[in-house]
Amino acid sequence: MSTNTDNVIPAAHSRASVNAAVRWIVACTVALAALAGVGLPQVQPAAAAAPGRAVTWTVLLGGQGEMQQQAMGPMGVWQFMRFYPDTITVNVGDTIVWKYNAAEPHTVTFPKSGDKMPDLAIPEGGNSQRMLFDPPVIFPQGGATYDGTALVGSGQMGGGPQFPTEFKLTFTKPGTYDYFCAFHVSMMKGKVVVQPAGTPYPMTQVQIDAAASAQIATDTQAALKVEAQLKASPVSTRPGPNGTTIYQVKIAYGDGMMAWMRFNPAQLTIKVGDSVEWVQQDVEDPHTVTFTSGSPDPDIVLPEPQQSGPPKLVLNPQLFGPAGAMTYSGKGYRCVGLSRG
Repeated sequence: MSTNTDNVIPAAHSRASVNAAVRWIVACTVALAALAGVGLPQVQPAAAAAPGRAVTWTVLLGGQGEMQQQAMGPMGVWQFMRFYPDTITVNVGDTIVWKYNAAEPHTVTFPKSGDKMPDLAIPEGGNSQRMLFDPPVIFPQGGATYDGTALVGSGQMGGGPQFPTEFKLTFTKPGTYDYFCAFHVSMMKGKVVVQPAGTPYPMTQVQIDAAASAQIATDTQAALKVEAQLKASPVSTRPGPNGTTIYQVKIAYGDGMMAWMRFNPAQLTIKVGDSVEWVQQDVEDPHTVTFTSGSPDPDIVLPEPQQSGPPKLVLNPQLFGPAGAMTYSGKGYRCVGLSRG
């Protein structure tokens, strides 16, 4: 995209979700270093005795680090795509409460045992070129219990007052059940091991909480090391036509497990006629480069009411393809389009 003004272009990221919620189309930067996988600290306590009644457990849904105040409230520059813990052992009759702990939207989705995870977005079908959020993952599904025989899910959690921040589910049959976040399905996976009622537990909630806090601290430290490397990398340039310069700006860092929600560099000073290329570097989260010229940020979802059932959640075409000319003068709407790494 070219500009014809001598200006400082501030990097802005747009996070949108259903009805102007926290946006999952923010901008960040490419992986400059491979992170070693970090698992939950090894805690090997004596098994806790199983009480004679059902227990309610807590799992944190997502995490974040390097908190900063934003217009919508405190948000982490870094978002961690994890369940804390990612594996939990409970007994038949126990309940798990997933508590939203991020700025990024997430779901807690248990497919029917043996089924694949549904896609987050699907074609509308027919002659339509539109894409829709898939109702089985974006809206709450199933009841308050799970035994593996049907899909059960929270729907979208967090991102605004219209979305829930807790999801409760009671397990009624022994087994090992995998679950996912529909927004970050490639890496954000969890497992619930359900034992027969009365079986001793391997960990207490206090120990689970301590391990979760330690893991978030470990993830934050790993993220800050990567951020320092990202910021230290020089801006890539090459000669453009007629004596101009072409600059390259990285959109985000994301390895599927953690994501840096920033452009790199955050500010860029160019001259009239110079060009900027934005390069998507997040392997999972989609992003845009959008200039609104002071107008409100467009929503990623355009709800369309139906006579029966939930509304269609149409993904905004204004964000899914290039919009506007390939030059920018500070006026009008320009969008490079939604993209993934």
